[in-house]
Formats: sequence, C-alpha cells, structure tokens
Amino acid sequence: MFFRNFITFYFIFSSGTEAMSPVNVNVMVDAVPVAGRPEVILVTCVTSRTKPAAEVSWNLAALSDSVKVSSDTVKHLDGTFTVTSSLIATPTVQMNQQLVQCVIRHAAMKEALEVDHKIIVHYPPQLVFVTPLKTDCNAEVYQCEADANPAATHYRWHSAHQNIPNGAVKTEGNKLYLLKLTSDLDGLYTCEASNEYGTGTGSLYWKKGENPSEL
Repeated sequence: MFFRNFITFYFIFSSGTEAMSPVNVNVMVDAVPVAGRPEVILVTCVTSRTKPAAEVSWNLAALSDSVKVSSDTVKHLDGTFTVTSSLIATPTVQMNQQLVQCVIRHAAMKEALEVDHKIIVHYPPQLVFVTPLKTDCNAEVYQCEADANPAATHYRWHSAHQNIPNGAVKTEGNKLYLLKLTSDLDGLYTCEASNEYGTGTGSLYWKKGENPSEL
C-alpha cells in the first residue's frame, strides 16, 4: 500500500536576480505500519531540488520519546539539494492517530512551513465489548464492538451451553438477538471480532431477570 501527500510552494530569492525552482514538499508513507511488527519508517518528509538546502525538522508532540529521526541530504550536479527526513519506530497501538508536523525552513521563506501528518497504525482487535442495543423489536439485542484498525470485518458468536443460532437466539454480523427470554438462555455468550491482522474476544453473561454483565 502506498500513500503520497504532495504540497508544492513557489518562492523567489530575495536578491531577485534568479527565479529558483519550486520548493517541493512531499510527505509520504510507503506502507501502513502494523503494531507489534519490527521497526519501520512511519513517515518521510522530502524537500526536492532547492538551493540552498532546506532545513527539515519535526514537531513530534506525544511521540518525542518513541521515534527516531533519520535525515539525509543529497547535492545534485546542478547545485540543488534534496533533503529527506524520516520518522522511524517500532509501531504501537498508541501511535495511531497521533499528529506530527514536518517543519521546513529555507532562505527563500520568511516563515517556517509546518505540514501536518497524522500517523496511522494498523492493529488487530484489542478491546472487544458486548453492549445492549436499543431497538423497536421484542427481542433483547446486544452489539459487539471492537477497537481495531482497520475495523473488524468478521464476527462470530458462540455459547458454551448451546448451539447458536437456534430458535431462541439468532445472530446478524456483530449483533446477538435473544428472541425468547427464558431461563434456558442463561449463560455466557462470546463474540469473536476479526480483521486481517487477528482476532479479539468479548463476552456477556446473561441471566433472566438480571442485568447482563460484561466480562
């Protein structure tokens, strides 16, 4: 999977004697990081063919203690420079949705340019909850929800004390329907939520006449 975010800015040096090439700022992700896998490049910021070389740094906010910065400058035959700066880390669930900024400074710019980038990390279902769902039907309905990225795409329900679905219990995706509210249904119901990276489970203990408890 490959993502690019292209931002191009045009400047002329203050001397006014020479119109320089555009300051091209590219923020890119070669592949979406996956939590629990080895160290990878989270994001790369590149300024292409500027003269003189641009200064590229990062505002890391909450990630300041968990990522490394790797930078490289290449001088081309025409005297221009390409500067590449990458954030490197072992991906974690906590990194997902964290905001960083690539900061570019250049002699042709009066102010630093700050380019926002939101870190995206994929991970299997972590926390799986089974909670009541209000509906207009006569059955009691429970919904299985999982903290996962990407979202869970497959759900499987099972119970240790009976085979489901049956005449009293049915399932539809992440929903569990208790159709006949009798003591025969007393027991533990478990939801397995899965995405392409793995599976997580959540459970509900149901007993007639009592509030259900999530396990």
